[in-house]
Amino acid sequence: MSWDNIKHYLDYFRTDQVMQQLQDWNVGELSSNPWFLGGFAVIILITYLIGWKAIAGFLVGIGGFALVVSLAIGKGTGVEGIAGGGLWILVAGGAAAIALFIYLVFIKSE
Repeated sequence: MSWDNIKHYLDYFRTDQVMQQLQDWNVGELSSNPWFLGGFAVIILITYLIGWKAIAGFLVGIGGFALVVSLAIGKGTGVEGIAGGGLWILVAGGAAAIALFIYLVFIKSE
């Protein structure tokens, strides 16, 4: 592994390339995809009812993060996304997902 290979690999983590990859994967459409939302809700409900509360909490955290990123990407990136409310969705949705994750994993342990 040379320094040029490492530098070439790290170029994939530039913000513009990450955002382009997320747009290529149609991540902005996950928040309106009923199969994604319903599937995640069913999996969370099943794991919670079985008694795997920690796994349900982790799934809520992962699903909440994916939903918040999807909503933020759907609003747009850059200045137009911030003006359209993308930043508030990211902040408020992230706080809600983290609060629910903490509640399910640490506080609601029986």
